Parts: sequence; structure tokens; C-alpha cells
Amino acid sequence: MPGILKVGMTERTPTIRLGEANASDTWRPPTPYKIEFAKKVSNASGKEKTLHTLLEQYTDRIHPRREFFRLSPEEAHKFFDLMDGEMWSEIRVEAEEEEEEEEEEEDSSESAPHVKSTGVKGCRDMTKCFTNGQRIRHTIGINKTWIGTYDTSKSGIVYDGISYTSMCGFANAHYKSDGQSYGHRDGWGRCQCEVDGKWISTYSLPG
Repeated sequence: MPGILKVGMTERTPTIRLGEANASDTWRPPTPYKIEFAKKVSNASGKEKTLHTLLEQYTDRIHPRREFFRLSPEEAHKFFDLMDGEMWSEIRVEAEEEEEEEEEEEDSSESAPHVKSTGVKGCRDMTKCFTNGQRIRHTIGINKTWIGTYDTSKSGIVYDGISYTSMCGFANAHYKSDGQSYGHRDGWGRCQCEVDGKWISTYSLPG
């Protein structure tokens, strides 16, 4: 896919992850994946989230729940330069893979779907979750934020004169306004509401 990179992390080696991505039983792009570059860092999961947030702000993320970004390897490398760590080298691959073979049997989480670990799923009825005038926001990247207000008379979130009767509708409209025409069903997991002057996730709200 010319001009598109998959930016992700693994707790194993890049070559093992590459083999999984190119396996015959997984979804693959028109041509096999190849490794442009990789970096060994501490707290890889946390850095991946931060990197995705930055890339979502400054580039075009193809889908909010996927790791594909429209940018060049040279541009991506600039972001990697900001992270402390050691650039991965093919010279170490053989030794690393030998060490990882035993761990691979015990840890198969890399090939499993990512599960959102934000606690117990909470209220999904806006009429019960929100109060009249309560503010709800959705953010893309760092500072592309929509802040709407819940209106009980409309049973929806009002933003810029338009009422959205679902969290997904509110979030998807924001993505569409940002030039991203895809949709997703994770509006509750991607929005926040204001409670006592603080913004909290709408994912685990009590009913």
C-alpha cells in the first residue's frame, strides 16, 4: 500500500512479528509486509500509544482502531528519533529469536485481538448517563476536540447546532469533519464527559 505504514509494537522480535503478519491465515495487504525499521525501548506499550496519538495529530490515520498511517518512512523515523532506545539490527536477529522461541509457547497474546482494558463496561443509555447541560467531548490526536452539550429535550448531544442521538454518531461526525470518512462502534470508549469539573471516560459510567 504505497504511502501507508503500519506502526506497532511487539514484545518479541520484529522478525517473529513480521512472520505472523505475513502468515497465510491473516489479513494481508496486496504485497507482504516488510520491516522498515524498529527500535528497542522501555515501556513499549506506553510509547506505542503516545506515538499513535502524535501520528493521529500530524498525519492521516486510516482507521481509528487500526495501526495504519499515511506517511513516509523518513517522516516516521523522525518520531522514532525522539524516543530513547536502541535501533534494531538484523545482526542480532538470530540470537534474539533463539531466546524468544521458549517464550513464544507461553505468550500468544500478540496474535490475539487487542482488548480495551478500561474496566467494566458501564451505562449505554444517554438518558440515564447524562444530565441536562452536561458537557461531552471527543478528541482526535492531541487537540482536535469537539465539546458538545447533552440536551434532555433532544435526547442527544448538541454540537454546532446539530443533535447526535448516539455516542458513535457524535464521534463519527467528528472523524468525518476531519476528513476521515470511516465509522466505528466504540463511541463510548472514545469520549469523555465532565463530572464535577473533571473529564472522565464515558466507558464505565454507572447506570
